[in-house]
Amino acid sequence: MQKNLKNNYIFIIVPVITLFIVFGVIKEFNLVNIKLPLPVFIYPLIFILSATTSIAGPIFLRTYFANSMRNSKSVERDIFFRFEKRLLFLSLITPYLALISIVFEFPKFYSGFIVMFSLYAVYYYFPSKKRIDFDKKIFRVK
Repeated sequence: MQKNLKNNYIFIIVPVITLFIVFGVIKEFNLVNIKLPLPVFIYPLIFILSATTSIAGPIFLRTYFANSMRNSKSVERDIFFRFEKRLLFLSLITPYLALISIVFEFPKFYSGFIVMFSLYAVYYYFPSKKRIDFDKKIFRVK
């Protein structure tokens, strides 16, 4: 299960890292100089979405899962795996939002916090053995 979650993690994170590198090179060498104006309401919208996908959404998902499993004595591995996979997909939306904030050159306040939310999501939801084992213990996985 941990290997599958790591493969999913890599499958989600590699494209955004590649895009960060590509856009970083383009920006550094001024290969393309296109400035696309965005409406002002987009900045706080992406900021709120990144906070939701990195912190609030995963907390809600964990709470919902724990509440739905509270009366069962144990949780099936497949059900737990689906929960972990959803948690991973939800939290790793945030790096893509950070990419948007960097590419469209958001104001520093917004882009700084969006990147911090992104780094938090990438670090905290990495499917390490220690975290998966801890979650298995909490949810009483068979």
